[in-house]
Amino acid sequence: MFLRLFRTKKSKETLQSIYEPSKKKGFNFAKMWVLSSFTMFLLVSVGIIVSPPKFKTQPRSGYAIYASKPLVLGDSNIRLYAKDSRSQRINEVFKQYDCPLEGLGDVFVMEADKYDIPWWMVAAISFQESSCGKRTPEVAGVESHNAWGWAVYGDNVQMFKNWVRGIETVSEYLSDRFYSKGVTEPCEIMRTYTPPSKGSWCEGVKFFGEQIETYKTPIKDL
Repeated sequence: MFLRLFRTKKSKETLQSIYEPSKKKGFNFAKMWVLSSFTMFLLVSVGIIVSPPKFKTQPRSGYAIYASKPLVLGDSNIRLYAKDSRSQRINEVFKQYDCPLEGLGDVFVMEADKYDIPWWMVAAISFQESSCGKRTPEVAGVESHNAWGWAVYGDNVQMFKNWVRGIETVSEYLSDRFYSKGVTEPCEIMRTYTPPSKGSWCEGVKFFGEQIETYKTPIKDL
C-alpha cells in the first residue's frame, strides 16, 4: 500500500516536472511567434511607406480619354473667291452704303488680280462716278450697268450687259492704259480718265479706296 502511494505520488511529481516546463515552453514559443509576426508587419509597413512599389505605366497616345482627335482635312484644289478677305471687305463696304454692286466683291478681286491692278481701285471708282451703282445712265429707259462713267461723254453712253461685264472691261482698261505703263497715282490717272475734273475725282477715289482697304468688320454686342 505504501509502495503504491509512493509510486502514485512519485509518478504525479514526475508528470508535473515534465508538464510544467512544457507548458512554460509552449507559452514562450507563442509569445515569440506573436512578437516576430508583429515585428515583420512593422518592417513591411515601413518599407512600403518609404519605398512605395513602382508600377509600369503604359505609354499615352497624347490624347485624353474621350477627347476627340483633331480633324485632318485633305488638300483642296477649289478656289473660293468669296472667302478672300479682300472681296469680303468690298462687299461689307457696299452693304454699308446699300450699293447695287453688293455681292460682287469676288469679281472685283478676281479681275484685279488678273490684270495686276489694285484690288480696290475699280470699286472705288464706282463710288466716285455713280455712288456705287446707284446713279447710272440709262438709254431709252434701259439700264447701262455702267457704274464707272467709262466712255460716257455727251450723248454717248457705253452700255454693259451686266455689272460683271462692266467690272471686266474697266479692269482691263486701267491695266492696259495706266498700270502696265507705270501710271499708278489716281490723280495722274484722272487727267486721262476724266480730264474736266480739277482734283475732286482722284481725291474721292483715294478716299473710298482707303475705306475699302482698311475696312474692319465691327464687333457686334453679344
